[in-house]
Amino acid sequence: MNAPAPNLLTATVRITRMRSKSRQGCIAFGHRIDLTTGINDRASALVISVPAAIAEPANIIVGCIYEVYGEAHTIQRTHGSFTVSETQVEAQDVRLVRPSGSQLIQWLADNAKGIGEVKATKLWDTLGERLYEVLDSAEHSAIEGLIPTLEVRAALFKKWTENGDAKTLRFVQECNIPLDLARKAIKFHKKNTITALTEDPYRLLSFEGSWQRVDGIARDKFHVALDDPRRLAAALEEALYRVAEKGHTCATLNDLQDTVGRLVKPYRAPEAALAKALLQGNKTGQFVSRETANGDLMLHAPGTFLMERKCAEFIHELLRNPETQQPLFPTDIDAVIGEFERTERLHLGIPAFALNDAQRAAVRTSFENRFSIITGGAGVGKTTVLKALYRALDTLGRPRFQMALSGRATARMMEATQQEATTIAGFLKRVSAEEMGPAPIIVIDEASMLDLVTFHRLVCKLPAGTHLILVGDPYQLPPIGAGLVLHVLCDLSSMPVTRLTEVKRQAKESAIPAASLAIREGRWPAFSADAAGEVVFLPCADDQIIPTVIELYERDRDNTQILGATRSCEFAGVETLNRACHVRYTGQGRHLMATNPETGEIEATGFCEGDLLLYTANNWDRNLQNGCLGKLTDIFDRPQTVNLGDDENPDMRIALGRAIYEGVEHYVLDSDVDVMHHAFAITVHKSQGSQFKRVIVPVRKSRVLDRTFVYTAVTRAQMQVILVGNADAVREAVALPPKAFGRQVGLTEMLNAKLHLTRPPICM
Repeated sequence: MNAPAPNLLTATVRITRMRSKSRQGCIAFGHRIDLTTGINDRASALVISVPAAIAEPANIIVGCIYEVYGEAHTIQRTHGSFTVSETQVEAQDVRLVRPSGSQLIQWLADNAKGIGEVKATKLWDTLGERLYEVLDSAEHSAIEGLIPTLEVRAALFKKWTENGDAKTLRFVQECNIPLDLARKAIKFHKKNTITALTEDPYRLLSFEGSWQRVDGIARDKFHVALDDPRRLAAALEEALYRVAEKGHTCATLNDLQDTVGRLVKPYRAPEAALAKALLQGNKTGQFVSRETANGDLMLHAPGTFLMERKCAEFIHELLRNPETQQPLFPTDIDAVIGEFERTERLHLGIPAFALNDAQRAAVRTSFENRFSIITGGAGVGKTTVLKALYRALDTLGRPRFQMALSGRATARMMEATQQEATTIAGFLKRVSAEEMGPAPIIVIDEASMLDLVTFHRLVCKLPAGTHLILVGDPYQLPPIGAGLVLHVLCDLSSMPVTRLTEVKRQAKESAIPAASLAIREGRWPAFSADAAGEVVFLPCADDQIIPTVIELYERDRDNTQILGATRSCEFAGVETLNRACHVRYTGQGRHLMATNPETGEIEATGFCEGDLLLYTANNWDRNLQNGCLGKLTDIFDRPQTVNLGDDENPDMRIALGRAIYEGVEHYVLDSDVDVMHHAFAITVHKSQGSQFKRVIVPVRKSRVLDRTFVYTAVTRAQMQVILVGNADAVREAVALPPKAFGRQVGLTEMLNAKLHLTRPPICM
């Protein structure tokens, strides 16, 4: 019996995304396209398998159009309860018909008013490479069918004459420079892009490109040799960048040699590579070297070195110089504290209320010193100290600004002190020099979250007469960005630091502060095995973590927040937990729909009515900050045009629904969708500065799990905290020193050098 004839197919296909790519070949998604009309047939989706023998995987590029010939067959894939049919083509021949034109399409979408990405793509699909000629010659008739409005065409040609550069766009296209990199490079180098990248293609690393793809472009398209000094110097720069990604601001030569050796493979001489890189980097000012007190040589990226030095100089000046504005009459601190205690006794109804010795010392120290630190764990009364301190500072008559890094920490600070507070980003953006005056008082809460870049931005803004107070707990999670501020300053013997250790009476009534203190000190706390207890650990296997968490969450959803270690982990990741909760609780409700800016089509956003939301951007005009938590409460039947301004200054936007963030109702705009995430579960990092009545923490062995993670997670809870998962991993994490304490930074020695006149840093 004869076998059935193969179903051979020839199709013109635009590649839309990659399923997989390896040395053996690639599997790509695409849809048919009619080059004559430029119409994309999105209903005719194809999955194309291209073996490396037919075409190099690197040459199959998203956005490009190919003519594909091969054997087609239909296969079915099951996704949960859904079965999807797809047509798969085993390619026997693949021919490039038209490059992606992605650079030109994006330029048109970014620069030409009235032409979005959808229309720009249609122009490219219709004209291809001839579109460059049409733009150069302002040929109206060639695009009149797609852009009928004369004013839009005229504005397009005018903009192209002013800013368009066909030669540069073709250059980055031919070099296969990815769109995101090309846009940044062109925006920075403008008409000099070709010259700049030809001189040194590794300049692309400045625009967040990965080493692998930039090195590939440099070697394949610019023919850079393995031992080219530009490549070796770039590898050293990348090594310093990777150091910063791990939280360090500097590194030893040994650490850098290992990283450089891996980056420059297949070049097989890591010691020679580092030596050549150091010579080249020294010529171009690519690094700064600093000799430590014990004679080791540390290398810094110039940026981190200058930032740490500036911060050290600023703190040194605050410690060395007296207040620039002295009060007319001295403040009696004991009298101020006494009056505060009397007021609080009446307010709280606690006749015995009084500050303890450490709290009184904290008030005095932070009042009398222009730079000071107040530290302590949960429940030790840091907020009480601030309230008393503010009574004393008010006698000086100087402007005071209290702030924290996150929006939720700011809200909590405002609620606790009953005084205005702002985020650090808001302060940097909105407070003028006139408002600060020459001698402001600055109080930063949750200062353990301060990274070097943020602290440096503050230092650059603050005047010389500043009085600065840091409040925080160095045993909480370290900053996400590079560097340490609070952690290292606390350890300097010459620093005015007050450590609060006594748990206040109200906090003693809960088991959470005692458990927190044990974890902070590296001891295993008294966990309960009863799910109704205050501090609970329920051990279970990895594959049982999510079912257990969901079961516990269901008991009191309104008062519970799930806190995870990482976003992506199939057993305990925030994304997995959010998907599970969304499907279980809201997924059958009304869907939030929005227009896809790339396709122009209406699509589901993945959000439904009732979803818990995390806002991940700063929108000052609408009082929405990164970290705001909310709930999607209403979805409109169709998009509505709303005015966020007033009659004199209208601000018309497209609204898709409504959400309540931090107790305030907001429109959900079409522009919000990309910065919204589900928030049934959030990372512990995102929760820093917040507190919740009940907290559930899935835990398993991971690089993120250490003592600071466990401690921070537990201290987020007000009434109950439940850990679920691997008890051995948590026990080990609690026993070991926090990983952040191993960060290599220069701030400590730089400040010590100024305070104790030790040997200053040197530069090669």
